[in-house]
Amino acid sequence: MPQEPYLSSLLPILRCPYTCAPMHLGNDSVDAGKRRYSLRQGILSLVDEDKVSALDDLFQQQYGMNTAKKYDATLRLQSMIFGCWEPSQRKRLVRLLNAPKGGMVLEVAVGTGANLRPLANQIGPHGQIVAVDLSLAMLKVAKGRASTIPIPIHLARADGCHLPFVDNSFDAVFHFGGINMFGNVRQGIEEMVRVAKPDAPVIISDEGMSERRRKTWIGRRLGEMNTLNLCRPPFADIPWDHVHAFELHWAWRELFYVLSFRKGNDPKASVGTPQEEVHRRIKT
Repeated sequence: MPQEPYLSSLLPILRCPYTCAPMHLGNDSVDAGKRRYSLRQGILSLVDEDKVSALDDLFQQQYGMNTAKKYDATLRLQSMIFGCWEPSQRKRLVRLLNAPKGGMVLEVAVGTGANLRPLANQIGPHGQIVAVDLSLAMLKVAKGRASTIPIPIHLARADGCHLPFVDNSFDAVFHFGGINMFGNVRQGIEEMVRVAKPDAPVIISDEGMSERRRKTWIGRRLGEMNTLNLCRPPFADIPWDHVHAFELHWAWRELFYVLSFRKGNDPKASVGTPQEEVHRRIKT
């Protein structure tokens, strides 16, 4: 991909993730005041390393090239052990997103890019995808996958807690895997909501067993094997005043929670205490 067209295509929706200043093209970079964000191995890096939380930095290091190369095979094997066909589960999550044809979709924590083709199929030949991840190694694998998909896919290195995009940029936002270990979960969710257009669909999914699954023998064993399986949906971190049409789903045989909602206020909602409101929205 030529570097200048790649940068030019992203420029209209970019802003400095830390100062919110507008960006302009530099020499193989995009600049915001004194801050310069350059290409790293052909991928624009929109991260200030000093601003990355210690937790995010730890996981970024864990998802290096050795992990990236075997990540897909490992996840597929684990899914088969649980009696799931991983590609089918991904397609189901994309169907829940229901992004509009011809729309621009943001995927946060794209990983190796396993969701790119289902997303591309959903939005059609006139759509485009912007996909970000903190791990450059994972992005390099995703870049190879993106090259086989015949729609514009723009990859960038970015921190999910400091998304480098202007408000109301995307027709849909998709996140699968990672929110549990964000340095600031609330900020990560708020950022996904911020960059979505009004009424745009948002999907957020990660490890976390349903209450029913936790009570089974296999559920107890899975919790012992990987404590991430014991995570619960981050209801308290959802900006309820800025979302509506909330639904809770489960995937991977109730091993992953799926939060589905749209950006914007619901004028029909009756608001009680925060605890009552969370309970009401989960039930509905």
